[in-house]
Amino acid sequence: MLSVMSGGSSLPASSGVATASGWIALLQEEDPALRKLALEKLLECVDVLWSEVAEALPDLEAMAEEKTSEDGSASDLAPLAAAVASRVFFHLQEPTQALRLALEAGPQHFDPMDINSSAYVERLVAAALDAYVAAKNAPEAPEKVAKDDDKMAVDGEVTEQQQQLPMDQLQAMIDRLLETSCQAGNYSHALGMALEARQVEKVKQILEQSGNDLELLQHAIHLAVNVVQSKAFRNKTLLVVADSLKSVTDTSAAAPQLIRVYQLLHQPTSASSVLTALLTSPAEGEDIASPASLLGLQLCFDLMDSGDQAFVTAVAQDMPKMQEGNDAITKCLEQAQKILIGGFSAELALSFLHKQSHADRLILENLKRALEERSSGSSRNSVLHGAAVVTHAYLYAGTTNDSFLRDYLDWMKKASNWAKFSATASLGVVHAAHITEAMHLLQPYLPKTPEGADTSAVSPTGGYAEGGSLYALGLIHGSNVGSSAEKRHETTEYLRNHLRISQANEVISHGAALGVGLTAMGTADLAIVQELKQVLDTDSAVAGEAAGMAIGMVLVGTGAGNTVNSLPDSLSGVAKEELSEVVAELKNYARVTQHEKIIRGIAMGLALMNFGQEENADTIIEEMRSDRDPVMRYGAQYALALAYCGTGSNKAIRILLHTAVSDVSDDVRMAAVLGLAFVLFKTPERVPDLVKLLLESFNPNVRYASCMAVGIAMAGTGDAESIAMLEPMLEDMTDYVRQGALMGTAMIYMQQSDAGGSSDRAVSRGKLRAFREKLSNITSEKHQSMLTKMGAILSTGIIDAGGRNCTIGLNSRNGFTKMSSAVGLAMWLQHWHWYPMMHMLSLALTPTLTIGLNKDLKYPKASSGFEIVCNSKPSTFAYPKKLEEKKEEKKKRVETVTLSTTAKEKARLARKRAKEGGDVEPEKDGGDKMENSDEIKKESTDGDAMDVDKEKGGEEMEKKKKKREPEPTSFRMGNPARITKAQSDFCVFDLSQRYRPIRPNESPFGVIVLTDSTPGEEEDLGAVMAPSLEPDGELAPPEPFEWTPPPPPQPPTVVEKKEEPKPEDKEESVEKDEKVDEDVKPMEE
Repeated sequence: MLSVMSGGSSLPASSGVATASGWIALLQEEDPALRKLALEKLLECVDVLWSEVAEALPDLEAMAEEKTSEDGSASDLAPLAAAVASRVFFHLQEPTQALRLALEAGPQHFDPMDINSSAYVERLVAAALDAYVAAKNAPEAPEKVAKDDDKMAVDGEVTEQQQQLPMDQLQAMIDRLLETSCQAGNYSHALGMALEARQVEKVKQILEQSGNDLELLQHAIHLAVNVVQSKAFRNKTLLVVADSLKSVTDTSAAAPQLIRVYQLLHQPTSASSVLTALLTSPAEGEDIASPASLLGLQLCFDLMDSGDQAFVTAVAQDMPKMQEGNDAITKCLEQAQKILIGGFSAELALSFLHKQSHADRLILENLKRALEERSSGSSRNSVLHGAAVVTHAYLYAGTTNDSFLRDYLDWMKKASNWAKFSATASLGVVHAAHITEAMHLLQPYLPKTPEGADTSAVSPTGGYAEGGSLYALGLIHGSNVGSSAEKRHETTEYLRNHLRISQANEVISHGAALGVGLTAMGTADLAIVQELKQVLDTDSAVAGEAAGMAIGMVLVGTGAGNTVNSLPDSLSGVAKEELSEVVAELKNYARVTQHEKIIRGIAMGLALMNFGQEENADTIIEEMRSDRDPVMRYGAQYALALAYCGTGSNKAIRILLHTAVSDVSDDVRMAAVLGLAFVLFKTPERVPDLVKLLLESFNPNVRYASCMAVGIAMAGTGDAESIAMLEPMLEDMTDYVRQGALMGTAMIYMQQSDAGGSSDRAVSRGKLRAFREKLSNITSEKHQSMLTKMGAILSTGIIDAGGRNCTIGLNSRNGFTKMSSAVGLAMWLQHWHWYPMMHMLSLALTPTLTIGLNKDLKYPKASSGFEIVCNSKPSTFAYPKKLEEKKEEKKKRVETVTLSTTAKEKARLARKRAKEGGDVEPEKDGGDKMENSDEIKKESTDGDAMDVDKEKGGEEMEKKKKKREPEPTSFRMGNPARITKAQSDFCVFDLSQRYRPIRPNESPFGVIVLTDSTPGEEEDLGAVMAPSLEPDGELAPPEPFEWTPPPPPQPPTVVEKKEEPKPEDKEESVEKDEKVDEDVKPMEE
């Protein structure tokens, strides 16, 4: 709200009165007429002489309280006194007191409808709105706050002065304001006031008076999602908006907003009905390419982008599978099922990452060479070797390209024990979403299933490769929410079988538990939860930690155990009660067990359960925050961060900042700072400002977390200010702080070009290349500590993740928080305690894929008429240049040069021998010949050098000519293409092409369904196929064809030569002819 300083130009000027002391003296007279005259004169000059009038405030307030005169009639002095006192309080910057007196003065002295008449009215209206909002948002028994009476208390608490305001008059005033705004057509202003005051009925009335305008409804959704802090009130508001959207006549325009509302309300049945109406819109015999059906397919892709696999599966299950008698509608419904649960979305990402991979293999070659040269000590070598394997997984995440590991199997086999577990699991990151070949790829590593479920056949020792393969299986199926639901279910059953029979081996149980959690994420399956609980009851530290986290992944976002939860409606009441009992047992078990790993697993599991629950999770968060065990308090910070993920809640930020500077445990403080990145990821520019002071903390854990928080929030932006903030931390005295600074900087540099960005905050040219060189130097330097080297190695993989086609994204294109990405990022941060958690980053990596699809879900090629125009220079968003292998220059042998003195000495000796009668002429001649030959060689080499220099000079001239050509300011991109989020702001659709987007106003990003303006013409289309079925992968069997044998070849004709060959040549030619005859005979036969 605005604040007005006294003496503003909008206030009325005094009528020549120099002092108000005379009128103030008249207030002490007993004659009511004199007092009334004094008040009227004071009201005229109070805006200028308010400092003098302020001395009489007690008398004015006393007069304002005298409602009746001596004869019992209504006093006409009280309104005047209240009006004068209100003006004085206004100039004293106490708007609440001014408002109280203005309401007592009445409408003749204070008209809130005349808001533009003066700053006085404007400021009091703002104070009235603040007081009304605070009163409506306050709890039933608000605590009195007297620390600052001039300001509104935080989080809905009402100040003591606001409680003194007459609520009935305040309500009447607000009602008049809302009515006046609606009559003037300012529905958005009225809607904002109603939402701030949490008045659902007022919201409904405003929407009805507007005629259910679609733009106003979209504005209401935006305010409900981004402004309203209470989840309960937000849901009530969205229900009202949904009812209004149903009455909109243009159903196609309202359908996207309606599905978004139902997704926010978590009502899959209602969303399914809207989709079904769109997909079944074509009449019998009508083509499937109708706008409504294409819009339905587009909305299916938007649902997949939110990352909530459980909601998408529920929507698909409620949709009809076919419609008898109408093949077009049946085909449309089948395509929708294919998108939602058939795995088509995962195939799109997989095919794109496989084809468009720009990963630089030479980076890994140099890294491997540096580690082998500088390795010293088995432990150091083991940690850095494991980090290098993880870096390979990041570089080739989702590309299915594991040729480097296959070429260096001996190097990979150096891993042992848990490093072997992690190395095997890295295959799941490389082949993420490659579900068709998952079992075939991991077959050499998967554990054998004992016959008859004999658990005694499982060895209690070893099993690192087997456990890692089960973990990899979960990563393959769980990294992309768009993978096939059927395949996920089959893999879940396979992993559950190994989970039951391998409890004797904690390593295999660990991998199986993590795999089950990934494949069954969000299903809230009671049977799976109970099986994981049995693993937890074995009191195995390693397996129990994985089981606790897996239970959290299975129940992610359900709020199980809370009074108000989001458990699926498909679950029975008994199942919900049993899940609540399991959660209660987990909390009790965490207090009993002595294993810190199990406590941490349970704490993270509880945090995952409360994802997106907001105030519904306050009870369990407060319970965990007040626990004596620092590990439980550690989990409470993640629970708070995930419960308010993306909301920007001031309450959550205040608690996290307080914990970051007050808790006695370093790990708890670290988790609190990291939680800021989750809460504020929708407004990432706020994170660097918040942690700027924390970067200077004496606590190294806080500095480390601050670096990581900035990196997570600003990932892929290339923000120059954030880079400059982290640069001093690269030279920090603590090694793991340097590690965090390297990884945070690498996240910011993701998908940035060497030329630098085009925005004002973009990093300058050359910074990225210098940072890459720094990473390479740190890895090869001998004096660097192990943790710093580890950070540099991991940063090398993060900066080029997914073949340089992926970034860390928590936000979907429709504004939803991606559940899978948030879970993956929270689990990845646990690598601080457990290195195998590094692979969880695969869940948070989002391909920056843009592809246009036609009605048959095939992509038109650029030649067919679909390209995207990018209004920037090509170098601005180009891939970074790959490294060039340094060629060793061969050392040329330097010719021996004969000195002039040596030549003279030789000549003198020759003359002396000649005088003596010796035969020295041959030697002299030979010497001359040697000298001559040397001169010839020198001349020839000089000539060659001249020629080479001329060639080089020509090449340089050609390069200079090429450089002089100006770079185009725009270019066209084919289909599909990599378009980063920053680049999408510069991209537009060319609507003059044959193929046009179904929603032309949206930015070119993600999957785009296209309409065909000339459906009768021939199309040049490409089909999305899994990598194993493409020509550059494993070749598929050829299609049926008819083979026609070629005609027999003609015998070669011998051409006679004019010149008579020599006898030796004749013999050779005869032998060749005999060989030709021998070759021709079997061909003729």
